Amino acid sequence: MAQATLSGTVVCKEGTPPVSLRNISDSFTIAEFSVRDTEYFYYKGDDKPGQFYRVQVGGKQAEIIANSLERGDFVSVTGQLIQNVYNDKTYLNVRDARVNQPYKEKKEVF
Repeated sequence: MAQATLSGTVVCKEGTPPVSLRNISDSFTIAEFSVRDTEYFYYKGDDKPGQFYRVQVGGKQAEIIANSLERGDFVSVTGQLIQNVYNDKTYLNVRDARVNQPYKEKKEVF
């Protein structure tokens, strides 16, 4: 399995929780959240749409992530990068991820 590492800002709609939890069984939970990376893209001006990734974390770390991540937190994520095409749009997901939250510095939120 190929691994990818990315860093970015946790994003969600205003007023919604940044992490959603899904119970697969009585003993296994999956946490899902979105990360926005703007460092790769070059745009003139301040309008940087960035690249969005949907991240899935399983197991015990899922519960920890759900209680600690907030909108605007800067995180580093390592996991399997999956590309999906839906309605002619390409989506990038990171599955079986490990999350490192290097510091609690708020970044720009989209």
